Amino acid sequence: MRYAECMTYAQIVIIKRPGAFDAPLTYRIPEALKPTLRVGQGVVVPLKEGETRGVVVGFERTVGSADENKIKDVIELIPELCIDPIYVQLAQKMATYYHCSILRCLKLMLPRHLWRGTGKRLLKKWSSRDPIDLSSIDFPLKPFKHQLTPVQVAALTKIRASKKPVLLHGVTGSGKTELYLRLILEVVQKGQQAILLLPEIGLTPQMIDYFSYYFGDYMAVFHSKLSDGDRLEAWLRVQSGEACLVIGSRSAIFAPMRDLGLLILDEEHAWTYKQESSPYYQTHHVAEMLVSLADCQLIFGTATPRLETLHHAQSGRYGKVDLPERVNQTALPNIEVVDLREEFKKKNYSIFSYVLFNKMKEVLARGEQVILFVNQRGVSRAVVCRDCGESITCPHCHVSLKWHEPHGGHPAKLLCHYCSFEMLPVLTCPSCGSPHIKQTGIGTQRVEREVLKVFPGVQVIRADKDTTSNKQGFQPIYEAFKKGDYQVLVGTQMVAKGLDFPRVSLIGIILADIGLNIPDFRSHERLFHLITQVSGRAGRGERVGEVVLQTYQPDHHAIRMAANYEFEAFAEQELVFRKKLRYPPYHQLIKFTVLGRDVEKLRTHLQVEKEVLEDVFKTQKLNASVTYAPALIPKMGEFYYYHVLVRSPNPRIIFDHWQLPAHWRVDVDPIHTA
Repeated sequence: MRYAECMTYAQIVIIKRPGAFDAPLTYRIPEALKPTLRVGQGVVVPLKEGETRGVVVGFERTVGSADENKIKDVIELIPELCIDPIYVQLAQKMATYYHCSILRCLKLMLPRHLWRGTGKRLLKKWSSRDPIDLSSIDFPLKPFKHQLTPVQVAALTKIRASKKPVLLHGVTGSGKTELYLRLILEVVQKGQQAILLLPEIGLTPQMIDYFSYYFGDYMAVFHSKLSDGDRLEAWLRVQSGEACLVIGSRSAIFAPMRDLGLLILDEEHAWTYKQESSPYYQTHHVAEMLVSLADCQLIFGTATPRLETLHHAQSGRYGKVDLPERVNQTALPNIEVVDLREEFKKKNYSIFSYVLFNKMKEVLARGEQVILFVNQRGVSRAVVCRDCGESITCPHCHVSLKWHEPHGGHPAKLLCHYCSFEMLPVLTCPSCGSPHIKQTGIGTQRVEREVLKVFPGVQVIRADKDTTSNKQGFQPIYEAFKKGDYQVLVGTQMVAKGLDFPRVSLIGIILADIGLNIPDFRSHERLFHLITQVSGRAGRGERVGEVVLQTYQPDHHAIRMAANYEFEAFAEQELVFRKKLRYPPYHQLIKFTVLGRDVEKLRTHLQVEKEVLEDVFKTQKLNASVTYAPALIPKMGEFYYYHVLVRSPNPRIIFDHWQLPAHWRVDVDPIHTA
């Protein structure tokens, strides 16, 4: 029940810093407030000797065994603080699934100014504005720039007919954005609103440019670079109905839509759709929760689906629509794999292979542009042989072992972050006997310096965490490179997805092995996605693009299949591997992060809890695996960090039979397990 007419008590979450007292508290509803008090309404309530603010999350007729005389009354409503009941339900579902407090989930639904009770100047200004009637506005505001191809028309018809979430699987440059535009316009013309989610802030400038042509000022943008004031204004524009389209990164899914008709996750394969702080939600799963409450359509778009998403499509849980060709009929870029072992034999110790150097020289001479991609996620220091390319892997888990520096009198070691298998570092390659064993890792700054060194006078711009940390983020870099002010863009994963630079004809992937050797069961999939996505940035103009992929492991199936665009074969092989080793999508994971100052006491504690968890699964007759190992960064400051990984068809059952120890951090469905 949303309103309080027949109710006596309200369950209210107190707005404060998460910690103690996160559970809802019970208050009596005064008769005068019953006609207007509803779920999601902000209120002022007494607490201890003072007053505080809270949000109503439910109602009760009775309070059971509680002493009614001790229950205090709600004091008053806070008119400007109001969450739609659908989003309160969403917060409740998230709190249950992700085993966290509803307080943390509700905090996602409100801009900081409303959460803290600040920003009153902006609220007063907004309340004096005249409402806008969007029904009289003829969307799109301008004629379409592009007409749909017959393949796109057929895909659009299939999407419209689907009653399930849809996986839109289209190669890079196949025109997925044009389909998004038509689908968004259809719901807007019916008086509803739409959300378009993007995995990176870096994609936002391009999408804003594209959609503002058709929607003008009637859209709102949400991302982490917004100031508190800008975020509140965007939130108010959506809540009032003035903004019919929301574009943004994962937090935009919580924009206060009045009537949500369509939700799209573009580049749905991206790992950035996972929130890596509490609550550790996966946007895909939250999207499914939201559309079930709002009764609207959900679309996952990508050139390289997550294996979980693909599995859902294959099993019939999702619909699937394919766009197998580029709109302009140009061929996909040719991906040339360069074996760095051969470069080493030729005494080429530069980070640029001879092939990449020569192609860069040709492209720059023609006045075209180059993107050099550096996969920095993987400073995991995997150990690779420079002669044969083999990395040292765990014999049990098929993931790379990570190098651990000597500390506290202990020697250096290679360690598995899944099962704790360890071995002494090898001096020679176990496959070929070579002494040329190397820890991998190259950064953007080094690549930028090398470009300036070997191509003096060339204008180079860098896009990484350091250069995009200000309020403007990636936008000025994007605009300058698109205008042609720079000839070479050196970037991390923010340049790998969705961007359209017509003058880019060459992509250089500096060292693919960095991503390959992360000690994580998803490392092969993640690398395949990156190669395909970053390659798709080339050849979007008239010239067929070229990609130079540098690697010590040219025969690895992820690299070989990505270079040949063999996604279906790769997915089939990886899914067999996942099923055999009980990884998602066949089993679910829960990751616990545990820390302590005394590493021996910490290990003893972990072993005791491991045995308790195993007993729970035995009692419930569930097939499960419980392991623990040091975190990827095993010690920070005075604390040692360990991960406990639970694998089971239903690992969340443990919360019904086991008390979570204090200070254990819970991550349900983790995206990174190392």
